[in-house]
Amino acid sequence: MARYRRINIDGQSLYKTETRATAAALLPGTAAVINDDNEFAQATSLAGRIYIIDVAYHQGLKITEAVPAAVGNYVEEGRELALLCVAGTYAKDDPIKLGSNGQFTKATADTDSVIGYSQDDATIAASTTDFIRVRMRVGTVAAAGAGA
Repeated sequence: MARYRRINIDGQSLYKTETRATAAALLPGTAAVINDDNEFAQATSLAGRIYIIDVAYHQGLKITEAVPAAVGNYVEEGRELALLCVAGTYAKDDPIKLGSNGQFTKATADTDSVIGYSQDDATIAASTTDFIRVRMRVGTVAAAGAGA
């Protein structure tokens, strides 16, 4: 069972979302961009406007089910969103970066582009994913314990 049932933790959905078809079904809590066909597509880097795909309750889907037409939450400084993270141990204030498949992981190098900071202490078991509440902070910053 997922740690969260919704992506928009901060409740700021009014005027802070976009609704679009998707180039391919996307999982809630993953990063997306708007492609040249005006559709959501999986983000491969934290460049340009980034959206976090929301749960498609209006389509009868759960937080663990891929979305064929999506609502994307704007990534903006200070927002709190539930991000789909890969296996690992996360602590409050750990820096979070974009990993593969639009999912997120803990930042470990001072050159990592950090999307925000974990607000949860959580351990996600190997070969699984789960949601972590992240306060958005976009930019390149030193990861905890990284550097000299």
